[in-house]
Amino acid sequence: MMELRDIRTKEYRSAEQMLEIQRNAYAVEAELIGFDEIPARYETVEVIQNMPGTSYGLYNDERMIGFITVEAAENTVEVTKLCIDPTYFRARLATTLLEHVLSLHEDKLVYVHTGKHNGPAKRLYTKLGFEPSSEFEPEPGVTLIRFTRA
Repeated sequence: MMELRDIRTKEYRSAEQMLEIQRNAYAVEAELIGFDEIPARYETVEVIQNMPGTSYGLYNDERMIGFITVEAAENTVEVTKLCIDPTYFRARLATTLLEHVLSLHEDKLVYVHTGKHNGPAKRLYTKLGFEPSSEFEPEPGVTLIRFTRA
């Protein structure tokens, strides 16, 4: 039975589970976009415990299988992380997490960044009504796209 709930990121076990999912998910993205130095791949439990924002997780029994982290301001919400255990790719978990966040922040502009060559993420955001609004290069040879949903 799958359950969506708030994550207490300060709890070591929760942060540890998030880190494991994040490392595995970003390893796949690194392959897709051809860039191995995604900073989130090298974070620590302490970084997760102290990151800003609110996180929501999907659990299969007691095991976390995906999470989303958002930073909400008065008129905007930035999705800072959306990570799914690769075992569960294509099981609509990312859709479930994003729809949850969108339902909580219906009146706000929501935005997210992904690699230009991350086809699955781009399809997901487009399907949920996001539109590409800008591109930038944080590192030479790596292009990120900002997707925005008003």
